[in-house]
Amino acid sequence: MLDRSVRSFRLPRLPRRSLLRAGGVALAAPLIAAESMAAGITAQEGATATPAGAGREAAEVPFPAETQLALEAIVDGAMAATMTPGVLVGVWYPGQGTWTKAAGIGDLATGVPVTLGDHVRIASNTKTFVGVVVLQLVDEGEIGLDDPLERYVPGIPNGDEITIRQVLGMTAGVYNFVRDPRIAEGYAADPLLPFTPEDALEIIRDSSPDYAPGTSVQYSDSNYILLGFVVEAVTGRPLGQEIDERLVAPLGLTETTFPDTPEMPQPAMHGYAAAGLGDPLVDATASNPDVPWGSGAMVSTLADLKVWVEALATGALVTPETFAQQLAFTPFPTAPGLEVGYGLGLLTYNGLLGHNGGIVGYSSWMMHDPATDATLVIVTNRSGIEGGTADPIFGGITQLLFPDRFPPLAIPATPVATPPGA
Repeated sequence: MLDRSVRSFRLPRLPRRSLLRAGGVALAAPLIAAESMAAGITAQEGATATPAGAGREAAEVPFPAETQLALEAIVDGAMAATMTPGVLVGVWYPGQGTWTKAAGIGDLATGVPVTLGDHVRIASNTKTFVGVVVLQLVDEGEIGLDDPLERYVPGIPNGDEITIRQVLGMTAGVYNFVRDPRIAEGYAADPLLPFTPEDALEIIRDSSPDYAPGTSVQYSDSNYILLGFVVEAVTGRPLGQEIDERLVAPLGLTETTFPDTPEMPQPAMHGYAAAGLGDPLVDATASNPDVPWGSGAMVSTLADLKVWVEALATGALVTPETFAQQLAFTPFPTAPGLEVGYGLGLLTYNGLLGHNGGIVGYSSWMMHDPATDATLVIVTNRSGIEGGTADPIFGGITQLLFPDRFPPLAIPATPVATPPGA
């Protein structure tokens, strides 16, 4: 138990636009999603702000017809199996081909189809943005990777032992706030749930650690809530502003935002959820971004995610020394033939680098392969029951393009903002 004076300590918060709707619209059916699993570019010396692929010929050659047909079959089969209304997919493989696909329905109420320019919620892919901001602050000498968390966010259980490195790498042992009934039940029933990052911080402060720092690895959304507070404590500015000025604007990610209201930029692929296959789909497009906040609030597009994951996975955003630290992966327990690990705000999956994500209404993957320079981005508009509805598409495409590295095995579940049983 923490001393009451510590538990009641609240970090001073920076101005945030009010977005919560008291008594928000309740959903017609309970929403169930899989539990989180083991899943300005500033002028810095030695770092480059040039995204991967800069200088590459603009012309994109399509895949051979048989490959395109195979990709179509993978997407169509997964959509049918998961009863997912819409999908966005992009595959860019230098020397092999390029394929982008907007399939299905983007708005069930109007019948409007999905388009390649649609905005989507990218869920836990947000963590990669937050992680890079922290690493840039490390490069600037504002934060040390082995600094104690307590220095920046007081009152967290084991905070004097937990390091920033451990928080970035999912080895801090911090309780995952999404297991709290306020999220497990409340957010699942109402994505407009009145909730703030400070509420998440209170849950974390009042929790018991899952394990001693550095003794295990376990995916926890709480880590990136805490890192959001670290960024704000160090910079004195809102997390979203730091992400925008350091990363989004310099990379030209004009369709990427860290929102502070539930509404989506237009055009948008609507997101849907249901208790199970065959149950009525409920529109969950509008949701309170302050629930996932630093762990999953951001909105983007297929094209922007391609640019982002290539810059992320090639170290274009931090110094080479810091990028080497980012690539120190702790392996997750997984099936034979799969090598999955978590670095400092970065997921590795059989050599691909990037992240995945899931939140009420959406499921996604964004990965880049340094060995072949290939990039894969997938977003679906139905949240999953176990794993994400983007998972079978990711598995099928990686097995098609990299058969020697990706055997036909079940892939890791997508980390999401609401646990099972909600």
